[in-house]
Amino acid sequence: MRVFKYRTADETTFERDLRSLKESYFWASTREQLNDPFEGMFGTDRLTNQIKWIDKLISSKSESVIGSFDGVKAAIDGVLAFVDKSGIFSLSKNPTEELLWAHYGNSHQGFCIEYDLDKLMSFESAHNHLDVLYKKAPPHVELTDLVSRTTEKKILQKMLGTKSSAWNYEREVRVITTVLGKQQYDFRAVKSVYFGHRMEDSKQLKIMEELAGRGITYYKIELDKNSYRLKYAPISDPHQNAPRYLYSIGTIVDGAIYTKDLKPELKKYEEYLDKAAEIVRREPYCNQIENVDFSISEGTPNAPVIVVQYEREPNKFIKHYLTLAEIDTQFAQIDDLGTEKG
Repeated sequence: MRVFKYRTADETTFERDLRSLKESYFWASTREQLNDPFEGMFGTDRLTNQIKWIDKLISSKSESVIGSFDGVKAAIDGVLAFVDKSGIFSLSKNPTEELLWAHYGNSHQGFCIEYDLDKLMSFESAHNHLDVLYKKAPPHVELTDLVSRTTEKKILQKMLGTKSSAWNYEREVRVITTVLGKQQYDFRAVKSVYFGHRMEDSKQLKIMEELAGRGITYYKIELDKNSYRLKYAPISDPHQNAPRYLYSIGTIVDGAIYTKDLKPELKKYEEYLDKAAEIVRREPYCNQIENVDFSISEGTPNAPVIVVQYEREPNKFIKHYLTLAEIDTQFAQIDDLGTEKG
């Protein structure tokens, strides 16, 4: 999904936002730091009454039953407290909303970043994301919200994913993090940058210079003279021939590819193990390939999937899954075979 973040580019925030782009991180704020004073508002009266009713119902039961429900209440309190411990990164589905450009884009002097949401989330599996719902009144949390099979998403929606209808023009998507502050992401999550209609040329050029070699597309917001709508047109990147950002070829540890015990039905696909390793060792965040094998959980004997485990950073290992068709396509695009070491 394409999602967008508007930035002001004023004198106090431009260098900060440019640094976050260059270093590939976003900032997850507390709800108190957001501009809506109703953030995180939800009713708990129904939940309180339900708990009181159950307390009364089990008051004559054994101590073990009462103790068990005390544990449930403590767990409920922990869930409700999450609203003040979690981080929020707000995005929009629309890069041409005039009110967003006016409010968050510094009256069209700022810029707007386009992210691939899946790629943005890929570094940390603990992140959640949701579409904000717009209502006339705050939601109410009930006991059923906390015990259903869809508890996590449902309760997050009520606690951090519902706002007043007055905000519906934002078409907001939220990334919810389990910790506050700086959150790293894969630099390839940034797909495009849209420069505001009034943005200074010097700032545009600085952004393109700092992000050289990342394959980012750039656009300029324009006015549609026949309506009140905004549109955008591509602009050329003066650094489009810059060296690829974070280009490297990771090593393959000895024994990472072991083919002696392959099952007969997989033996004919043996060459794909080497091809998969060559693809993944060119991942920008791959330090070294640890293991390459046919996946047990994915694929079939006639359509196998290969899993490559690599080290992203010390004690941080990632599994990368590839189908044979994906391997054929991506291997054909490698233009530096023979230059690798290790």
